[in-house]
Amino acid sequence: MEALSRQSIRLTKQSIIHQLNQCSVRNFKPKDVREVHALIQSCPSLDLNSLYAYALLAEHHTDTCFVAYNHKGEISGVVTGYICPEDPDTYFLWQIAVSPSEQGNGIGSLLLDNVKEQCLESRQLKLLKTTISPSNKASQNLFSSFAQRFDVDCKVSPFLSKQALQPLQPEEFDTQHEPEDLYTIGRWDWD
Repeated sequence: MEALSRQSIRLTKQSIIHQLNQCSVRNFKPKDVREVHALIQSCPSLDLNSLYAYALLAEHHTDTCFVAYNHKGEISGVVTGYICPEDPDTYFLWQIAVSPSEQGNGIGSLLLDNVKEQCLESRQLKLLKTTISPSNKASQNLFSSFAQRFDVDCKVSPFLSKQALQPLQPEEFDTQHEPEDLYTIGRWDWD
């Protein structure tokens, strides 16, 4: 029985490595908008935005937004973000999502590593910022481990209160939005 368990663990590790090797990352393109929208919709911890919002990201921020796709060309993850206009040393990561069937396979880390290389390092940016709700433990762990892997700080501070995120007419929505904490990762030193 113990040997079977070890073999199962070994097979699980091998399948994860296989899945990662079969996953590639490229820029988010307008042709991806509907598939990305459906992916975000399948992730209940994330706010679903309009197709139009995702189309604007793909059109105007394609160089700072990325999708992970498998060997069949299906999108299994997405990260959206942009360089902050008021702070050009900062990349603001708006959303990161991984297909529920692919979660736990390292795709989130793969996407963050791509942001590091394609946005932070290539542009010599100093900070990555994102917001995370208190109940989203998976994202908290993802960003904390990302900072640890690259030996940079990960500071958490209150950002948007629950009250600030409630619509003026609450009956329009079934659920209340949680507050959002600001995660500031860096300072990156590229010298």
